[in-house]
Amino acid sequence: MEYKYRHEIKYRINGGTYMILRQRLRAVMRPDLHANKGLYRVTSLYFDNIYRSAYFDKTNGTLNRKKFRIRVYDLGKDIINLEEKVKNDNVGYKKSSRLTLDEYGEIMSGNFGFLGEERFAEGAGGDFYASSSAAMLSPAVIVDYIREPYVCAAGNVRITFDMKIAACTNGLDLFDENNVYENVMPDNDIVLEVKYDSFIPEYILQMLTGISTAQESVSKFILCSDKLLNRTPEAQ
Repeated sequence: MEYKYRHEIKYRINGGTYMILRQRLRAVMRPDLHANKGLYRVTSLYFDNIYRSAYFDKTNGTLNRKKFRIRVYDLGKDIINLEEKVKNDNVGYKKSSRLTLDEYGEIMSGNFGFLGEERFAEGAGGDFYASSSAAMLSPAVIVDYIREPYVCAAGNVRITFDMKIAACTNGLDLFDENNVYENVMPDNDIVLEVKYDSFIPEYILQMLTGISTAQESVSKFILCSDKLLNRTPEAQ
């Protein structure tokens, strides 16, 4: 199966810039219909292998890289997606496999064998199984944030504001009610993500001009991983 690459550009913005851009974009784009009252919570469990390839490929600036995660929305148990995100510099694509709650439990117990079944072959599950067989994937960090998404059919443009970005500092189970989350963004900054297929309509580009920030390779996975690495025993 051939996957279509999409462009992805990220910016780190402050609250004032967010308010300006939000007002502009609401005039030319529509909120994502999947968002309840315009917002939803995203919680992802990222995996890494014994060589920490996902972490070091990103921090070392490796152009071709991938990482695996299990993602849920609003901590719901009805939609549990195992995802593989493949990147080549500023373009990439995503594979996904839907999991049941029991299958999530199997993965958390280290039982990945069922992902070798044919039904997972074309999705993220098959690649997860192959990668784990080669280098032992295991849970690495939970990333949590609130997303405000806007979409436009022309160019398949999707612009999101990700705020209250936090790392779970006491566990690796998405559904543990005792999870503790700690902010990872200085001054409560926000990550602006712009994703599109081959072009962005000119009227949307105009809405994005004049913002007082520069394109930045902001990785929520790295920010949250570093949060865990930098915590002292006393803080834990």
